[in-house]
Amino acid sequence: MIAVQRIRSFLNTDTPQLSKLWTAHHAAVQSRSACSVSVWDQCILSKPFFDRDELLVAVTPDELPVGFIHFGFAGNSQGTRASETESLIHKICVAPSPDEDAIGLALLTRALDSLRSRGAKTCTSLGCMDHNAFYLGVGDGDHLMGVVARDARTQRWLNQSGFIPTRPTESWDLDLSSFRPPMDRTQISIRRTCTVGRLLDEDSNQWWLSSVFGHCEQIRFNLVLRSPPRVENELMFWYPDPTISGVDGSVVRLWMPTVPESEEVRERFIYLMAESLRQLQQDRKHTVRAYACADQQSTVSMLQRLGFRSTEHGMIYSIKLA
Repeated sequence: MIAVQRIRSFLNTDTPQLSKLWTAHHAAVQSRSACSVSVWDQCILSKPFFDRDELLVAVTPDELPVGFIHFGFAGNSQGTRASETESLIHKICVAPSPDEDAIGLALLTRALDSLRSRGAKTCTSLGCMDHNAFYLGVGDGDHLMGVVARDARTQRWLNQSGFIPTRPTESWDLDLSSFRPPMDRTQISIRRTCTVGRLLDEDSNQWWLSSVFGHCEQIRFNLVLRSPPRVENELMFWYPDPTISGVDGSVVRLWMPTVPESEEVRERFIYLMAESLRQLQQDRKHTVRAYACADQQSTVSMLQRLGFRSTEHGMIYSIKLA
C-alpha cells in the first residue's frame, strides 16, 4: 500500500522523478514512450504558458512522488491564445501499485475542480487534433490521439472520473520509398492549372501554435491557382527538433487540416497533398504520419487513396464541467 500524504504543485527538483513515473506508467501498458529530464526541460517546462500550479504531484509522507497530472486550457479556435472555456488533461501518470486507481482518481478530481473553478466548460483528454498544448511528439500517438488503445490504466481512471469516450482516432503511416502520386484525368488537369510551392517562412504567425510547436521543425506548402492567381490551401508538416535528445525526429508528421467538402476543391487538395509528399520524398524523408478521427470518412478515404496505412487506434475522452 502507498500512503499519499498530499497533492502539491510542481517543483523544479521534480523532473527526475517525473521522468521515472512516466517510464513506469508506460511500461505498465507495454509502451516504450519515455520523457527524459532534458525533454521535460526543453519541450514542456520551457513553454511560455507552462504554469506550475497546473502540474500536480502526489507524494508520500517521505515526499516521494508516486503520480502526477498535467492539465490546463487548450488554444482557441484561431490559434492565437488560450481558450477561456476549452480545457485539457494533458497527461496523467501513476506508479503501478495496489493504490494506483485511488491515486489516479484523486489527481483527476483535483484537476477538474481547479478547471471548473476557473470557468472551464468542457475538458478533453489527453490531447487531440483540435485541442492540444503540450507533449507533441513526446506522448504516445504524438499526443494527438486522445488515449491510445493499449493504455487501459488511463482509460480506467478517466471512466471513474466521469469522462466518456467521444471520438475514435487512428494513426496512419506512409512509406515514402514506395509512394506514387495518384494519377487520373482529374489530377492531370489540376497539374495544368495549379502550382504547389514550399514556403520559406515556415513558422506560424499565430502565437499559441508557434509556442506549441516551439520544440519542432516545420515544413509548409501551399496550393496556388494560376488564373486568377490566389492561394487556395496550405499544408504543414512537422517533426521534433532532432537535436533534442530523447525525441523521435525521424518521422515527419502531417498537421491534418479539414478536407474540403466540394469535390472540385477536394481534388485540388489531394494534389497539394501528393505534391508535398513527393517533395518530401525528394528530401529523402522516409515516413510521413497523419492522425484522423475514425468518423472523418473523407479524411480517411483521402489518406487511403494516397497510400497511407492504419497503424494504431485511440479514443478521445471528454467531460462537461458546466
